[in-house]
Amino acid sequence: FIDYLDNTIGKGQYTVFLTADHGVAHVPGFEDDEAHTPAGTIRDSAIKAALNDTLEKRFGIKKGIEEVSNYQVYFSANVTDTIVAAATGISISKLMQLPYIANAVDLPHVSDATINAVQKSMLTNGYNQKLSGDIQFILKPQWIEGSAKGTTHGSWNPYDAHIPLLWYGWGINKGHTNRETAMTDIAATVAALLHIQMPSGCVGKVIEEVIRK
Repeated sequence: FIDYLDNTIGKGQYTVFLTADHGVAHVPGFEDDEAHTPAGTIRDSAIKAALNDTLEKRFGIKKGIEEVSNYQVYFSANVTDTIVAAATGISISKLMQLPYIANAVDLPHVSDATINAVQKSMLTNGYNQKLSGDIQFILKPQWIEGSAKGTTHGSWNPYDAHIPLLWYGWGINKGHTNRETAMTDIAATVAALLHIQMPSGCVGKVIEEVIRK
């Protein structure tokens, strides 16, 4: 690809950035068998069944949980506004009893949660009022949803959230930085390179180390 750009556009006449959308969680089967560290897999269906059983015993409602997906719990329409606060509290208590869960929070009120600032920022940035669930649970390190023989993504842990960001070509400084940057910084940096306004939805900052003075 670089050869193609060199031949068609010219060396030093284009800018490339390379990154990824997520890292990779450790394979639970390897961690458990070879590294002997606590690890394992979960099944969303098992969590859903446990929560439905809890809500039925406490409130007498059936199928109170519509879905468990992407580490989030979605209440069904059977959980009315009059009991949603109590149902949330009961469900969080049940989740915290599960050995592989490190924390669980009331997602619409995540700003009030007593969790560290890094996790709170990630959950807040990922929250969509119309699409997100009612409760977010955070697994312990090395635990994933899926198979013990494969891997997945979606946790806040550095092995999963830390991704590369490489810049190359026109307008780019030679060097590196250990400072934390984000994918949202890419659009801001490209705009600065081109001396144009940042996009209307840009929330990132210019990576100053990248730009050749």
